[in-house]
Amino acid sequence: MRSSKWLLPARVLLIYQVLLLLHRQVAGEESHCTSVAGMVKLLDLEAQLIDNLEDYAVELEKKLETVRRSITTLRLENDKARSSTEEYLSNPLNSFSLIRRMNRDWIIWQLFLDDPVGVSQVERIQELREHMPTHTDVEEAVSALDRIQHTYGLKVSEITHGLLNGKQYNVSLTVLDTYAMAQILFDQENYLAAASWIYQSVVLMEVYSLAAPLQISKNEVRMFYAETLLKLNQNADALKVVNIALADNPQDIKLLLKKSEIETMIRTGANSAHPVKVQAQAQTAEPSAYQMGCRGQFAPSADSKLHCLYNRTTSPFLMLAPLKMELVGLDPYMVLYHDVLSAKEIKELQGMATPGLKRATVFQAASGRNEVVRTRTSKVAWFPDGYSPLTVRLNARITDMTGFNLHGSEMLQLMNYGLGGHYDQHYDYFNTINSNLTAMSGDRIATVLFYLTDVEQGGATVFPNIRKAVFPQRGSVIMWYNLKDDGQIDTQTLHAACPVIVGSKWVCNKWIREREQLFRRPCLKKRM
Repeated sequence: MRSSKWLLPARVLLIYQVLLLLHRQVAGEESHCTSVAGMVKLLDLEAQLIDNLEDYAVELEKKLETVRRSITTLRLENDKARSSTEEYLSNPLNSFSLIRRMNRDWIIWQLFLDDPVGVSQVERIQELREHMPTHTDVEEAVSALDRIQHTYGLKVSEITHGLLNGKQYNVSLTVLDTYAMAQILFDQENYLAAASWIYQSVVLMEVYSLAAPLQISKNEVRMFYAETLLKLNQNADALKVVNIALADNPQDIKLLLKKSEIETMIRTGANSAHPVKVQAQAQTAEPSAYQMGCRGQFAPSADSKLHCLYNRTTSPFLMLAPLKMELVGLDPYMVLYHDVLSAKEIKELQGMATPGLKRATVFQAASGRNEVVRTRTSKVAWFPDGYSPLTVRLNARITDMTGFNLHGSEMLQLMNYGLGGHYDQHYDYFNTINSNLTAMSGDRIATVLFYLTDVEQGGATVFPNIRKAVFPQRGSVIMWYNLKDDGQIDTQTLHAACPVIVGSKWVCNKWIREREQLFRRPCLKKRM
């Protein structure tokens, strides 16, 4: 039997591993929630952890079975002795056996009880933890749900019960989910949002109870709710929450002290010393142009010049195989092509990209390099033009659609968006922020964006300045000019990728540079 002299109890080891996990350094993190494709492996990892927990249960059952079996044998002998004590102890064999048992067997039982169960399972969690989401991942997931809520004007109560943007799903959040949302939003000093989520925790705890070891007490949740209300200077409401908690626990010293503190604040007119952080969306009832676009609230265009046609003229090849083209805008020039990619091509592109997906970055003028930012949450993979026969065909198709020469342009970029994945309002052109970026091939004259998947809800490409929104359609392509005829930047091209509510959004884009278009789209004089 293995000695446990130098081993910590399994529960302590488990807590230690969890704390290590939560406080792991963010360097090298996988950023799980920023890509649906990247989260798939988490399900496999969770399956391994469940199997590991089942192994732990089996070990516990074996130990319990040993104990129960031995109890029966030991109790029979003890009952026999106590039923006829003098007769039993008068026999030297019984006396010897009792002395031996008491001296040796019970020491062995002490070692058996002290020997921890689950050490190998804890070690297995330690092996897997580097692949698990970190606290940073949870923070990003919280920000994603908060982003979805504010962008689409959803109610926290509806999100909690699986009602997303008017559609009911067979899923809901638990007390632990809503509580985590509230805790992290509170830590971010977003007290208004935190209050909405902690209230849902209070409501859920009246209906559902949590089993050990994940349970949290009603008092803990109510106290946190009161603290959040105090941060919002809602002292009277905070007092009501504490009084409700005291009705269940009238002698709780923490609750009594908190009640006294709040009553003093009300009496003296004192408020929280911390400024209340309120989301900009909560300060006005009117949604922004960006939010309206994401919600599909832009009025349809009444411009008679916008129409659909078969494009047979951009390249000689299109005379044989014209493309379905929809003219979306004239200023800036913007067209939507339909049925450009086949299902087989889309599957191949996704297969190419999935193994190499990395967190998307944005060029920062201040540092002169690409950096991970909160305003862009997705994962990307880059492919040279000649990477495969498919990329060669794709670039030829881009030339057919745009009429541009792709020499000197950027590589194909494949992207997958995850939980609430978005790209905040931005321009694609550089505007010579850094001459090194444009010195050789010029600025980005045009953007070509392929939609590889339909998206069940959300994920539109929105142009707030011209009040246009394009929703993903599998196999379609949106193309627009970033520069005007005279080569100057076009600020009307401000655009954004709206947060994905439900679905896995895959796109592929190509930024076309201007230098090689000298004879394809000559720079014209500015009209006076």
